[in-house]
Amino acid sequence: MIPVLLLGGSAKQKSAGFLCDILRTHFSVFLVSSDQFSLPGAGFDFVIAELDQLSTVEASHPIILCKEPFAAAKQIRLPPDAIGLLSSGNLPAAEFLCRCGICAMTFGMSGKDTLTLSSITRDSAVLCLQRAINDLQGNLWDPVEIPLTLSGRYTAFQILCAASVLMLSGQADILKQILF
Repeated sequence: MIPVLLLGGSAKQKSAGFLCDILRTHFSVFLVSSDQFSLPGAGFDFVIAELDQLSTVEASHPIILCKEPFAAAKQIRLPPDAIGLLSSGNLPAAEFLCRCGICAMTFGMSGKDTLTLSSITRDSAVLCLQRAINDLQGNLWDPVEIPLTLSGRYTAFQILCAASVLMLSGQADILKQILF
């Protein structure tokens, strides 16, 4: 079970829906909401939580997806094995993750991002991992390009969010089978 926490952003603007929608095509997903995150019982591939006022995370190897605009409580406690995901332009999130001592991976349309789309058309895109990363199980993923099929339902940002979560969870091979 892989916990994915969406942090920051406007309390009124919920964005976990697209991630659940994409992941549910191939995985079991549990969506939660609370001010303190603890994992539910076994049986789910992913647990997704979009939390406005998180103070404590009690989970092993959580993925912290930083929304924009980013704002988080200063007293939040994250486990040291968490991995942060953020767009390269999200400086408040980068400062937050650095302050918490959390390793991070950037995604976006910049050449400096770890994960980007090297090309995109109306019905296809090429996902590009520009530098090697380790997934949550410790497996090394070398730079690679992965062709994607698009349906027009998701933005480039949403595709990159979902692809980042799948790569970090060791499920990059499934990306070719998802209709984004």
